[in-house]
Amino acid sequence: MILLLSAALASVSPEPAFETLEPVPAPAQGEAIPACTVDRRWCALIETDETQERQVLRLYDGLPGERAPAASHLIESENSEGFWRPGAILRRAESDDVILGADMELQAMYSGGGGMSSYRTLVRFTPGAAPQEILTVPLSGSLMIRACFGEEDMKQRAGACHDEYEFAAELKAEGDAFPPRLTYASTATTFPGRVSRNEDSLAKPPLTPKDLVKAVDAECSVRRVFTFDPATKAYVPDAPLPDCGDYTVP
Repeated sequence: MILLLSAALASVSPEPAFETLEPVPAPAQGEAIPACTVDRRWCALIETDETQERQVLRLYDGLPGERAPAASHLIESENSEGFWRPGAILRRAESDDVILGADMELQAMYSGGGGMSSYRTLVRFTPGAAPQEILTVPLSGSLMIRACFGEEDMKQRAGACHDEYEFAAELKAEGDAFPPRLTYASTATTFPGRVSRNEDSLAKPPLTPKDLVKAVDAECSVRRVFTFDPATKAYVPDAPLPDCGDYTVP
């Protein structure tokens, strides 16, 4: 009885939480692949506009099929070269006010290395109002920069012939308000030890085996709380986010 009562209460007033949108096979090859909630209540897809330069996020009330989207939004991000996909949704019971998370992935390859990163843009869809982009944050980054160009370099680097940069962040919803309060926590590390893309690693003293460890970058390992500001119609952090382009710009 207690379990049933708890489940009933949770279904009436659950706290908003990010739900992962699952891809649904497109009806025809070459068509944009929609992603939906588990119950298929909401679906979304991202496709290019008529200029083939901008991305359009479309929200559907149910499976797309032959129906028109409930709303569409031209994504304002300048990263048009990235790969976009619907990533997550925030919703609440008995309401058509939803927040979609559009995830953008960037990749780059260069001589002896490469990298990739991802960002999440939250777009709020409110009935009777134009969709609004309310937050964009980096979610991940992984880069390898070549640091050896010969045998002498290999000796100087103790065999660690790449500088490595790793960034991982998590965005969570808290509380029962809508839009909810968001917490953002990131961790950034470099290897071997503390390295920087703005410095020549070979200009440093030779490495030893004890130097071959990951180092946490305290400046880019942060925790922030975002609250929604009705005046600006956007999320505002309790402190500015640092510039972590070394990790999030391939």
